[in-house]
Amino acid sequence: MSYQCPVCEKIWPDTMELARHVFGVGDQAHKDWVNSKGMNFIELLLIQTMEPGNKGYKTLAELLEREAKKVD
Repeated sequence: MSYQCPVCEKIWPDTMELARHVFGVGDQAHKDWVNSKGMNFIELLLIQTMEPGNKGYKTLAELLEREAKKVD
């Protein structure tokens, strides 16, 4: 099962790849979407760069698991 980006509608094979996409694009639309879900884009990015274990990606991937549209 794949996941569709809730902002730009691109399809990704899993939520970790989708999380990498959201961080990688980093435009205002993607930042606004993350922030609208009660998370802070900049804080997640800092966690990702400062802490081991991909915590920023994993946290965002968990949100995307709940919020992103699943596609076949």
